[in-house]
Amino acid sequence: MKRLLFLGASGFVGKCFLNDLTVTDSFEVVRARRGVQSFSNGEISADVMKPLTVPGPFDVIIHAATPASATLNHGSPLSMFDNCVTGMRNVLNYAERLGNCPLILFTSSGAVYGDMPGDMTSFEEDCRLAPASFDPKSAYAEGKRAAEFLLAEAANRGVCVPRLARLFAFSGTLLPVDRHFAIGNFVRDAVNQQTIEVRGDGKAIRSYLDQDDLAEWLLAIILRGLPTSTYHIGSERAISIADLAHLVANRYEAITSKSCTVEVKGQTSPLDGVNRYVPSTAKTRSELNLQERVSLEDSIDKMIRAHLRD
Repeated sequence: MKRLLFLGASGFVGKCFLNDLTVTDSFEVVRARRGVQSFSNGEISADVMKPLTVPGPFDVIIHAATPASATLNHGSPLSMFDNCVTGMRNVLNYAERLGNCPLILFTSSGAVYGDMPGDMTSFEEDCRLAPASFDPKSAYAEGKRAAEFLLAEAANRGVCVPRLARLFAFSGTLLPVDRHFAIGNFVRDAVNQQTIEVRGDGKAIRSYLDQDDLAEWLLAIILRGLPTSTYHIGSERAISIADLAHLVANRYEAITSKSCTVEVKGQTSPLDGVNRYVPSTAKTRSELNLQERVSLEDSIDKMIRAHLRD
């Protein structure tokens, strides 16, 4: 059985991927995260901001250890950039020391495209747009771009076999409900107070892929992906934030038979993201024979029921 090292196992992506039975049936998995004192239950301590010393070898390494933190990106953009670049350097140095040319899957981000022009509806996999480089708010996006370059350069030297996945927005029971993820916050509001607060004007456009599809798509990229391809992981179903809030309210009412209201506050924040953030996944789905299996409604229902049980 092939060995797989997952860096960033305690994050949302790690939890979703490692929660999939297909993954654990296919690989001997070692979960690496910060703060683990000793190897136990398949977990080991590792911090990508430091040289990695995890006992190898590994056939597959998934690097998902970059914090998707809007607060860090705004408050300390240089730290965010360094997290992306230094983390990737340490992963690649570790792979070079292993000496067996492992497959490295990097979970990059759709943020690498920057703001979507008004005449576009989605980012295609071969899109060449980029964020504004002369803007500290681009730290996360530019860091991801730099990390992608480092991966490609290392692959060119024979250090690793590359796989590149650019992730967009997600839903699911494992999604945090206390951060900048709108859909998680809306489910929390509905369950806790029956009033969903939309901090902004609700006009921003997003799309949400369920965590089960996320796990399946990541595994498909490992098993069937090409080193020269860029893959998008996300949903093509676009929805405004205001409409999303009303959809969560409607699903909450259908499940609980209790009323739920939506309040649009119209506030702005330096943590606000881009106006439209939607991928095209046509190439990804065609090349890897994938589809969106879980509807947004079903995903929201699962989230609501999970938090009602808490």
